[in-house]
Amino acid sequence: MAVYMRRSFSHVKCIRLCACLKVKNILTSDMYFSPDATVGRESESGVHPFPRQLKFPLRPGEPWHDRYSFVMFPQSSSKTPYDTIRQITPRPTSSMTQKPAQKPAMRPARQAADHEDFGSGMDNTLQRVAGRNVDVSRATASMADISALTNIQKMPSKIRITADLPEINYADDDFQTAEAPYGTGQFDHYSIVADKNKKDVHIFAQPGEEVIVHRNSTSEAKMKANKSVTLPAKRSTSKTLQPDPIMKLQRVIGFGGVGKGQACWTTDGKSVVYPSHTLIVSINVDTKRQRFFAGHTEKVSAVCLNASSSLLASGQTGAQSLVRVWGYKEGNCLAIVKTHDHGLCMLEFSVCGRSLCGIGKDAKGQNMIVMWNLAEVERGMLTVTAKAHTDVDVIAAALDPVDSARLVTCGHDNVQLWRVRDGSLRCCSVSLRGGQKRAGISDVCYKTTKETAAGVTIYVSCLSGEVVRIDPDLAAVTSVQSLRSDPSLVESRRPSSCISITAMAASASLFATTSTDGFLRFWMPDFSRVLIEVEHEEPLLQVVFTQDGHRALVSTAVGSLAIVDVATDSYRTLLRAHTDEVLDMAVSEDLLGTVSADGTIRIWSLETSQQLYDFSISGEVPCNISFRSSSSEFACGFLSGRVTVFSVPQAKALTELKQLRGQITGLAYCAGHEGTLCYCDQFGTITLYRTSGTGYRLIRGLPNAVYRHLELAPNALVVSRNGSHIACVGPSEYVVTVMDTAALNEVLRIDVSSVKLPSGAPYPALDTAQQVAFLTSAASHELLVATSGSRLLRFDAWSGKLLAQLQPVHTGACTAVIASVDGRYVLTAGDNCIKVWDSSLRTNVIPQMFIGHSSRINSLCFTADGASLVSAGDSVFYWSFVRSREQKSLDSNDVYRKPELQSNAASLSVHHLIDDIPCRDISTSLNTRTAELITRQGNQRPVTPQNFRQAFEQKEEKEEGKQFSVPKAKKHFKKAMKQSSLAQRRYTALAGQAGLKLNSVIGFNGNSRNNVVWHPETGLFIYTSGCVAIVEDLKDGTQRHLMGHVEEISTLALQHDCQVLVSASGSSGAAACSQMCVWDMQSLACRTVLSQHRTDVQSLDFCLDDRFLLSVGNYQDPKIIIWSTYDWTVTMTTHASYPVHTALWNPFRSCEFMTVGEQGRMTFWLLEENHSNRTLAQLSMHEPDVPDELLYNKLGNVVHFTSACYISDKHLCLGTSSGRLALWDTTTNICIMHWIADESEIGVITGRSERLVTGSQNRLCLWDAAGLTQLSDSSQTLPKVAVSGDMELEGYVTTANFDSALVMVCIKTVV
Repeated sequence: MAVYMRRSFSHVKCIRLCACLKVKNILTSDMYFSPDATVGRESESGVHPFPRQLKFPLRPGEPWHDRYSFVMFPQSSSKTPYDTIRQITPRPTSSMTQKPAQKPAMRPARQAADHEDFGSGMDNTLQRVAGRNVDVSRATASMADISALTNIQKMPSKIRITADLPEINYADDDFQTAEAPYGTGQFDHYSIVADKNKKDVHIFAQPGEEVIVHRNSTSEAKMKANKSVTLPAKRSTSKTLQPDPIMKLQRVIGFGGVGKGQACWTTDGKSVVYPSHTLIVSINVDTKRQRFFAGHTEKVSAVCLNASSSLLASGQTGAQSLVRVWGYKEGNCLAIVKTHDHGLCMLEFSVCGRSLCGIGKDAKGQNMIVMWNLAEVERGMLTVTAKAHTDVDVIAAALDPVDSARLVTCGHDNVQLWRVRDGSLRCCSVSLRGGQKRAGISDVCYKTTKETAAGVTIYVSCLSGEVVRIDPDLAAVTSVQSLRSDPSLVESRRPSSCISITAMAASASLFATTSTDGFLRFWMPDFSRVLIEVEHEEPLLQVVFTQDGHRALVSTAVGSLAIVDVATDSYRTLLRAHTDEVLDMAVSEDLLGTVSADGTIRIWSLETSQQLYDFSISGEVPCNISFRSSSSEFACGFLSGRVTVFSVPQAKALTELKQLRGQITGLAYCAGHEGTLCYCDQFGTITLYRTSGTGYRLIRGLPNAVYRHLELAPNALVVSRNGSHIACVGPSEYVVTVMDTAALNEVLRIDVSSVKLPSGAPYPALDTAQQVAFLTSAASHELLVATSGSRLLRFDAWSGKLLAQLQPVHTGACTAVIASVDGRYVLTAGDNCIKVWDSSLRTNVIPQMFIGHSSRINSLCFTADGASLVSAGDSVFYWSFVRSREQKSLDSNDVYRKPELQSNAASLSVHHLIDDIPCRDISTSLNTRTAELITRQGNQRPVTPQNFRQAFEQKEEKEEGKQFSVPKAKKHFKKAMKQSSLAQRRYTALAGQAGLKLNSVIGFNGNSRNNVVWHPETGLFIYTSGCVAIVEDLKDGTQRHLMGHVEEISTLALQHDCQVLVSASGSSGAAACSQMCVWDMQSLACRTVLSQHRTDVQSLDFCLDDRFLLSVGNYQDPKIIIWSTYDWTVTMTTHASYPVHTALWNPFRSCEFMTVGEQGRMTFWLLEENHSNRTLAQLSMHEPDVPDELLYNKLGNVVHFTSACYISDKHLCLGTSSGRLALWDTTTNICIMHWIADESEIGVITGRSERLVTGSQNRLCLWDAAGLTQLSDSSQTLPKVAVSGDMELEGYVTTANFDSALVMVCIKTVV
């Protein structure tokens, strides 16, 4: 305590006495208090009795000192109580038993008697008792029972201890003990340890024992009370999880609190403030950027801003009806006050900004109106100016915009005028016209006017459709007007009738009303006619004007906010939200799906958090949702046991699956080699469906497989990252079962109740599993289990071995567990908060905790890139997940950044840099990106063959080291999952001695891209099946097989003269590199095998004269290699800076080719040959600028270029993943025009003359492209492009081979 006494503080919240003891609820005062002081004698003694805040409860007749201890800090007053700790300067003593020079002052008689009673049974000779070492690293089970220490029991008189507190002086060492003099009382000696670095003091005292310093078990040193000892600095073994903080709240999808005052404008009209349960959100209406004010513990019932938008006031409902005043710009809480007992419903600042009015309930249930003074709000103080209690009903209120001392309230059948005078609120009732009270009053507002002496007029709205005008000076009704709807504003409306007004607002020139029919109407100042009428499908709650009156904000009963611009007659929705608890959610590539207890299924954009679709089934409540891997479909489970599959693009239900008996508690798509869908109900039945195309086939139903408990919902089933396994709690609560997703065959069963503590002792209680999650990293495949005993267990998912455990995780139940995408972190939800742990579950790593949710968190989910986390409960929170620099995976913005081209050149040519460098060696062949790097650094150092080679090697290593994420485009080849491997021992028979010979193959590989070749003139037809290329005669069906690959063939390429075929496969197992087999089509023999790509080959293409072959690797290694078909050697190699989807040669110009790929990237390439030495070729590239209209879709996401085709010697047609076609001028590399061709990704484009054919999902379109080949970048008019014919297909088109007239075609699709 000495450190705290020697310092000054602006305020004190709590004092930490030691590591295990913190004192809260501290009150500070300049007056001297004592429990023994009496009222009326303060001036005589200078000691005041306890104030009301310190009136601690006592039993009848019980002495205060028998129940509580009273310790005073040192005061300057000489009249101090007997148990005050006095701070004096210690004097040196020769020994521990030396008596002080002076005896302590005599105590009052009663106090001395008490002390004599205490010492009567003790020996006068005090003996020193040996100290005890305290091991703070031991488990709490070995220490004293906390409940026994905190339980209040009837005990004898407390021991009163009086001691002198020594002076604390910091020395050069980190720790130093201060010597204490001999004191009067039970303790003769004690020591205090001060930590200069942490600015705190550790004191430990036990009656009859010496002072002991808390330290860990490795320390053996003791403190000596009669000797100053210097201790080494303490070093904590705990580490904080890094980075700190690891998450930051970005957006909230949620709206609504309690009451009508749910939203308000800022003064400039640029932002709107509204509550989202316990959070307060400020959103910019233009940028949609959100700010948050957190601190309330119950739902927020009212928010308001002062006239300058410098202060924000908010109040919460519930038993703790706290009012908080915030600094709006800084976002900090300035003051907190609790005046109302409960039911706070309204807050409003006065026009001058010096007062705040609040209406709520008192302890007796009466309405209480309070006025607070804001003069000292910066110091954290709100003083009550006036307060009044009333029995009349209050449903709405408004403050006078001219006189800050006046306000008006209204109930269902009354109107009351209030005024602050002489520190009290005085009331005057308004007598309605004719003495008859008009039932159904709904709202009240002020409007400034010059017609009254007060400068304002009060308008009261009624559910009967009447507007009552009141003069505040006369407190009388001046007019009553019935409002009727205008049938001319809305078509097919019934004749005008009275409207039922639910809310009203006034601006300088307009009135706005909301009615029960869902209409928002703007009226002339005299209510003579309606200017604007806006219809809604749901009831309206509130309407608020901006300060200038140009815009109005309206809130609806279904959780939405909308803005109406009165000047331009425009309407836009600001936000939408669920009106009840969010039960589950699912994340796809760019969509977020949520299901809520309000009965709706909503689809949101992950980028903007705007609602895109809304689904509902009458009489059903959804409780589970899961997206299919394509993100165009999702399945939803309901409380009734129903499971329905919906289509997002079509916005309709596709199919109904088998209905189970009870509530669906788990539902998940499994993205394996064959898609499956699993779901289970509350009675433990799990069902497996096989998904193929748009069909669903029932595979297996397994009863009593999942534990029967609703608390497992919605996460009863969890799927591994690769979709091959599924885990659940069951069949009992003590067992976790892992099954495969092919047929629900059991793979592993773990009994969590048998897991012991790290010390080897059994767990005190029988532990049960609550939540399960897979933790997948590059080196392991593990399983996380959260138990009812607040433990988190980590098992090996293959062997079931316990790897680590952690306790405690949460004080309550753990409601969700998830691992980060990279497997480095584990996130748990419980106690309305989220905790982030290190995946190793080490106890010395302190987790991070994040709050914001006011109720149970039902679901946690990461986005596909792992950079964001979404949590769902009362609202949907969107967090940015920050990973450390060394752990951060490549972001799409970092991976797909466009190269910086020189501004003075349309293309980048670097042949002048390598005149003296031979380029025959592949390792030193020309890399255009390297050349770009050296060109930008040319001004810094001269370019020589030595530094060019060095820079090239560094750049080559950098390009080869890049890791790209799996492309989202369907056009890109993704190898199928293998279920088998090659035999380790193989036997190859001699020619003519084989016992088995392949005769025919049924089926083909639909997973590959461009793996079907059809030559109409010769009738040659080739396709692949696995690692076999099949040459089939279309007349008689006979087959010949090209066998030489050991992996799946990804693509084919045929020379224009049909003499040579090249097939490519990936690398795995026996093949260290990819295999490109060159086949002679006359003898069907393999000429050679090319191996340069480290991964699968994405694209192959022969140039116009068949002298060069172009090959491009997949996203894992996007290397571009140009082969010479003369001797099948490498002519040129480089690395693309993005995953390439399509690469093709220009069929009209030799040595030109282009590539297109991810993130809207495209590149034009030019191969320049050296005819004197063909090994010294150069490669130039140009990446053109892409228009933003083509680069981004309607949601603002970057599209991918998936297909391309040269339709003339000057024109190129390009297809995107968003279904858009673009025409480019290849002479200037400029986009001429683009148009929407389809709703899905375009996989194939073929053009001949004035006809264009595109293939996409389930569709093949023929376009009339007349006039496209005559366009240039300077054309003023653009031709009309229309579909002249289309064909419905099944699946995504990956390959199309046409004849020269575009009449016959061979198509391959992926179903």
